[in-house]
Amino acid sequence: MTSSSTEREIRRRRRYAPEFKAKIVAACLQGNASIAQVALQHGLNTNLVQTWIRKAKRQSQLPAVPDFVPLPVPSATADLPAPPSTAGEICIELPSARGTITLRTPASELATSRLITREG
Repeated sequence: MTSSSTEREIRRRRRYAPEFKAKIVAACLQGNASIAQVALQHGLNTNLVQTWIRKAKRQSQLPAVPDFVPLPVPSATADLPAPPSTAGEICIELPSARGTITLRTPASELATSRLITREG
């Protein structure tokens, strides 16, 4: 009778071809699948695939991703018309336990008007 320790096979570490690793890394970086999903589809451990991605980045085999991507910005005020009745008016809304207090004053009178609110 043999013991279970001698019956077990000795598992050897798997080795993968560089072309296979590159294929897996490229699949992970396409953006339409997660790293875990790609690893699962190929019967690989997610941590192993993440290691391959880190090594590829260190070896500069991956395309550089810019830190800043410029986006076009539309003009701020050209597209937005000002409301006709409030063009020169200041509106202040103060939330209160009894409701919202809305204060409106013409912008031309802002320097001369003083407003003090107090909850009572």
